[in-house]
Amino acid sequence: MKLIHCSDIHLGASMRTHLSPEKARKRQEELLATFSRMVNYAITEGVAGIIIAGDLLDTAECDIKTRNFLLDTIREAPVEVYYLCGNHDENSMLLSSELPKNLHIFGTKWTKFNLGEVTITGATLGTDNEELYRSLNLSPNAFNIVVLHGLDKYGSNINEPDTVNLDMLKNKNIDYLALGHIHSYREGKLDYRATYCFCGCLEGRGFDECGEKGFVLLNINKGQFTRKFVPFARRTLYEVPVDITGLRTTREIINKISDTLDVSPDSLVRVVLTGEYTVDTEKSLSLIESWFDTRYFYFQVRDSSRLQIDLNAYRNDISIAGEFVRMVEESDLDDAEKERVINMGLNALAGREVDV
Repeated sequence: MKLIHCSDIHLGASMRTHLSPEKARKRQEELLATFSRMVNYAITEGVAGIIIAGDLLDTAECDIKTRNFLLDTIREAPVEVYYLCGNHDENSMLLSSELPKNLHIFGTKWTKFNLGEVTITGATLGTDNEELYRSLNLSPNAFNIVVLHGLDKYGSNINEPDTVNLDMLKNKNIDYLALGHIHSYREGKLDYRATYCFCGCLEGRGFDECGEKGFVLLNINKGQFTRKFVPFARRTLYEVPVDITGLRTTREIINKISDTLDVSPDSLVRVVLTGEYTVDTEKSLSLIESWFDTRYFYFQVRDSSRLQIDLNAYRNDISIAGEFVRMVEESDLDDAEKERVINMGLNALAGREVDV
């Protein structure tokens, strides 16, 4: 039997932190399309059930078109869908809608569903979870999947909201603990029998969600199982460091970025400039972004390079530049801000372009 474990799809997310309204709207549609593609993948691959471990929606409310498309996609699929509300979509519109018969929702107490040889058990965590953990009762003879949504922690933090206490789940006859909430893939051993796994989000939405995104495909046979991560996102986000030490012009920096990047034009890319540069370096961030803007779905450059400057050459220099450097050094700014201000000031005094 094959099952899909996915989570944190966040349908309806605004996507406007970095993107224009037009591209944000396109990404919203792509998130919905990726979910639909995953359902089609399940049908093609003979998957019996899809487990959604929380945050299918980004907020408790979603627009009617998104909701209807989502429910129709589930309703038309010959696949059972098991849905656990997360911290974003709890009490969502889905709960008050006419639901497809193949959509099964976990409650605030342990809810069990049987699918062939597999028992799928889940519950929405709250602020009083100790009794919930203690009441988990699973047959040792079944293949048990438990579904929860929250950060994974050990120790005494039993009743913290949105937190899965792994210690309380040990030795409970769990075979696979399907978790949601963390947006990157992570797995580990819970006890002698159980494996826990965060499948990550289905599509990255920001640069804190870089790299491959997708779902986990489980294959269960007579109490044994294998699992694999399936990359499935329409677009991937990358944050790429580029060392500009020794480069002197914007064109040289652009060439270095071009030589460094090896990603699809469909990608969302953030280049982070690193290394050191001198006051004579020509470095236009706006020109760099303009150059690459049409080459990728989204491109951004961040400057973390450091100004290489011999302050001793300015401290005793009787010039406007020397007076400016001394004034900034005596200010209450922190070191990073002093460096930034000195760089802008010296470039302005030299008649070069200043990136504010």
